[in-house]
Amino acid sequence: LDDLDSNLWILEPTLPARRSCVERRIALWEGGASVVIVLDHDKPRGVPIMVRFLGVTMATIKAVGSSGSVADWRASFAEFVAEEEEVEGKKIADEIRKYGGDVSSRDKKRWSEERSIRANLELWLGSPLPSPLSTEKSDYLVECGICYSHRLPVMSEEDENTNDEDGPLPEEKCSNSNCNRYYHESCLFEWLHSLPTARVSFDRIFGSCPYCCEGVSVKVLNRAQH
Repeated sequence: LDDLDSNLWILEPTLPARRSCVERRIALWEGGASVVIVLDHDKPRGVPIMVRFLGVTMATIKAVGSSGSVADWRASFAEFVAEEEEVEGKKIADEIRKYGGDVSSRDKKRWSEERSIRANLELWLGSPLPSPLSTEKSDYLVECGICYSHRLPVMSEEDENTNDEDGPLPEEKCSNSNCNRYYHESCLFEWLHSLPTARVSFDRIFGSCPYCCEGVSVKVLNRAQH
């Protein structure tokens, strides 16, 4: 973790983090794309026990000159971390097939515990990850276009304290490639709910983007959800 914290942009948690905290959200490229990994306490260089991609969309993939779909990216990572053991291999193979990957390929690069976590991630990505030595953290933190915050604070019902690191991220995005604004789900819902021209169909509300006026939609939320 010291290697990750020193050489990569760690978007969350706020550093320095507790030594017991094995979760890191790492910036992949500008525009809000990041990967969340949770490491195994017993095998810190092993395959992360949880991996989640945030902000990896067709628009952000094209913006960095890459090709393929979001499913292709997930499949490529599933192949990269696939283990050769028969039992584990079957589970990974099912995941690869789910996203249309090539299970028969045995000569692909694999995750190795002999490398650092950073080296494994960069080998899979095919390029160096963003570093504090050459870029600014603000290039990778996406703000909501309505409330202008990164995470919405969560109010504790017990002590009325807020926790800024547990709140939702701005993951809703305008599909207009010339806009690409991000919004918190609840912020966008409140915005659309206030528009007299908004319409509801099934479980989604439709309206116009606050910036470019293109059509956007978001899941209808109950008041208790935000």
